[in-house]
Amino acid sequence: MKLTHLSLLIGLSASLAFTGCKKDEDDPCDNVVCQNGGTCNSGSCSCASGYEGSTCGTEVRAKFIGQYNGTLSCPGVNGTVNMTITNSAAGITTIVFNDGADTWTGTVSGSSVNIPTQTLSGGATISGSGQLAGLILTLNFNLAGNTCTYSGTKQ
Repeated sequence: MKLTHLSLLIGLSASLAFTGCKKDEDDPCDNVVCQNGGTCNSGSCSCASGYEGSTCGTEVRAKFIGQYNGTLSCPGVNGTVNMTITNSAAGITTIVFNDGADTWTGTVSGSSVNIPTQTLSGGATISGSGQLAGLILTLNFNLAGNTCTYSGTKQ
């Protein structure tokens, strides 16, 4: 008789233990895989700095990379400029601009780019900012004390 009560007690305890651990609702992050250090919150990925997209699989700077054909407007210098933007080894948010004459860097955040003050090969300084809207890149910068604007279309 005692063996029957003991078996019944063990069975009931095990049953309660398993039901006590049962989830009432499915975890919305069960099937979500966030890349590049992103974390899942309520079924959506929150991306680490420098990444974006539904699973954080896209570098923020990726949308800037490519060839642009556009126009440069500076005091005394106006004309067509083909700009190339590439990735920089300096960091996940850094890009490199090359206008065929000079090379400089910028830091991307979302669809904006910041061009910190830096010295170009001829000794002139450049600094400014820009915005990418669709395929149109607009840069406003100070080049050797002159206010300049570049507007180019990504090819």
